[in-house]
Amino acid sequence: MKLSPTQIFEGKKIFFIGGTGFVGKVTLSMLLHNFPDIGRVYATVRARDAKESEIRFWTSIVTSPTFDPLREKYGDGFEDFIREKVVPVNGDVGNEFLGLDEKAAKKIMRDCDIIINGAGNVTFNPPLESALRTNVVGSNNILKMARMMKRPALVHVSTCFVAGKRSGAIWENEKVVGYFPRKNELVGTVFDVNKEIEDCARLSEQARQEATDAVQIAKFREQARERFVEEGRDPDDEDELKSAIFRERKMWIRERTTELGAERAEYWGWTNIYTYSKSLAEQIIAQQDDIIKILVRPSVVESANQYPFAGWNEGFTTTAPLILIALRGQPIIPVNEKLVLDVVPVDMAAGVIIAAAMNALVDDKPPLVFQACSGDSNPLDMKRIIGLVGLYKREHFQEKETGNKLVNNVAAMIEAIPVKHRTYELTSAPMLNKLAKTADGWLDKAAPRWGGGRIGNIVSDLQKSVEKFERATQETIDAFAMFKPFMIDNEYLYRADNVRALMSVVKEKEKHLLPWYPERLDWYDYWLKVHFPGLRKWVLPQLEEDLKIQERRSYTYKDLLDLFDTSVKRFPTRVAMRIERNGKKEQYTFEDVRELTLRAAGFLAEKGIKQNDRVILFSHNMPEWGMTYFGILKTGATAIPIDPASSVDEIVNFAKSGEASAIVLSPKLAEENPDLAERLKAVKLKLNVWTFDEVFEMHGETEEAKRIALLPNKILSNSSASLIFTSGTTGTPKAVMLSHKNFVNMISMLSSVLDMDITDGVLSVLPMHHTFEFSAGFLTPFSNGTQITYLDELSS
Repeated sequence: MKLSPTQIFEGKKIFFIGGTGFVGKVTLSMLLHNFPDIGRVYATVRARDAKESEIRFWTSIVTSPTFDPLREKYGDGFEDFIREKVVPVNGDVGNEFLGLDEKAAKKIMRDCDIIINGAGNVTFNPPLESALRTNVVGSNNILKMARMMKRPALVHVSTCFVAGKRSGAIWENEKVVGYFPRKNELVGTVFDVNKEIEDCARLSEQARQEATDAVQIAKFREQARERFVEEGRDPDDEDELKSAIFRERKMWIRERTTELGAERAEYWGWTNIYTYSKSLAEQIIAQQDDIIKILVRPSVVESANQYPFAGWNEGFTTTAPLILIALRGQPIIPVNEKLVLDVVPVDMAAGVIIAAAMNALVDDKPPLVFQACSGDSNPLDMKRIIGLVGLYKREHFQEKETGNKLVNNVAAMIEAIPVKHRTYELTSAPMLNKLAKTADGWLDKAAPRWGGGRIGNIVSDLQKSVEKFERATQETIDAFAMFKPFMIDNEYLYRADNVRALMSVVKEKEKHLLPWYPERLDWYDYWLKVHFPGLRKWVLPQLEEDLKIQERRSYTYKDLLDLFDTSVKRFPTRVAMRIERNGKKEQYTFEDVRELTLRAAGFLAEKGIKQNDRVILFSHNMPEWGMTYFGILKTGATAIPIDPASSVDEIVNFAKSGEASAIVLSPKLAEENPDLAERLKAVKLKLNVWTFDEVFEMHGETEEAKRIALLPNKILSNSSASLIFTSGTTGTPKAVMLSHKNFVNMISMLSSVLDMDITDGVLSVLPMHHTFEFSAGFLTPFSNGTQITYLDELSS
């Protein structure tokens, strides 16, 4: 009897898990498009709450190009159709009842006819606990949900690569429970999935116990301090250090459990933690006798052949790094030329998943395994794939409109060459990477330890170039190492007999609703006209972005005083600022700056300046400007930096509008504006006016200590640091309030872009009341130990 998927799915309710991934979205869209009379789909979308889950469904899933065929089919009625057919559910497979209330879970399950589970951690070597949470704990939670159904039925999406490290035919009827890839090698060894899960839990606990070892704790502290120094933070700040030590411990446990999990997977014969944990999940499900279950194993899932449209692809796919590396100029590709890389378009994988669900809806004892693969009906070996990559590379560079035309023409002529792994190691990326590491070591020894001036800069530039080349070759090595099991080591030949048998009993006129025709694929046409263009449009741009050398991330200080205190502690003997005045060279170390800033702060505090007050800073660029600015902040007050070219009228305007409590100005500007105090008094503004000479006047240690004791212990990061006036010559001045947080975030960003350190120096030219000069020419170099030079001529 022929099966009608249209009739079978009519009115059926489906609980769909994993609809946010590449395969999941295509399957969900195809299910709704090809079977519009389906009853309802409960689609899980992991989020913090039900409201966020629904928002994410409508903004991240429904907006995907995957749903374009539905948009075209229903037009203005698209949204109404989706609302009628799909119910977003906030669910996480790692939680019991997927995080739902038990009563709500039972109500949904009683309404459902089948569960399709496409969830899974697809990272090759995630932390063991993470993989087990999704693939093992998740499977147990789903089984618990399935048992709430009137007729428990589950389609679980796995992977062909649960076969592990082995070659030859992989049949769908092979035993699942108790399977491990080295079973023919480790004769007499019994693999018990339940015991294995217990052992994995013990490994995770072992890693936690190792993390409590005294030596390991000391290492966490040492690493945290090193990270603080690298990020420009205070390594003696115990409160901050505690959280950093905790983070180091957490990262170490993740890495250790990954290491232990990979070792275990390797021993049993699996390629990585992903395939190992996927096999454990399969075995858990396969040993359940009280539910109808099907395991769907896709092989390498790549670009859609037809649905939702030719070339659709998303995320990280197996062949994308191979193609990107070839386009980047790597001509030598290590492969096993005879190995069949089993590739299946995503719409065919979706067709098999939906067909399996159809089978489970009408058959109480369906075949356990369906392998969505192409290798047994239309094999494609690695030699031909490399040839197709070479053809695409030639077309790509011949058609490329950007870059140097001659370089593009040369690149087009360089063919991709398949070679044995040993040849690749001796002549390509691994060899070049070793040379780069050696050169880097030599340059490191050659770098002057005393700063080095021009020689130091030359060595530094050379070292950066070598390091960049080293990273590029390492990326190539890592990419090939990741895919070595699939391109070199294991000559898999997956069989899809159960899939063909199922598709053969589908009514002829409805077969197009469950796309499956790997034997008819023209690989030349698919790779050059569908897959490569699809990757180029949908995947490679993001992959390029992901592989870019990440900009140096700089620590974001809590506030500007945290920046100040950390900097003066890190670079006490370094010269922070210098200026030549009246024929005399002056220079101030970071320790000098600290002392003078505290003196200014103490002066202001003693004069009554306190938190939330505002103080105008009126001066040309000079060391005292920055010291006074930090002194104002030390009192908890807000600084109002103004243009040194401001007229008295403008200053009065700023003082009135800014509700200033005082003005601090340079002696030179005090001389140039002798009537300032009188003019302020004339408009009834009770402001103190002090010069730098008064602010920095030295007092006895006891007096200074008393003044410093008046300063507040801390300030809030969201409190105002600067009030910046953008106008004010006439009328009401316009001002912008910038908080400590605004500035430290800006400095973090600038420090990632402006590569400054203790070997550098900057010349401060633009007026410091300008936000750019203040941030890029003062705060950024100050926080990186870079010397700032001021020119007295600019003040004249």
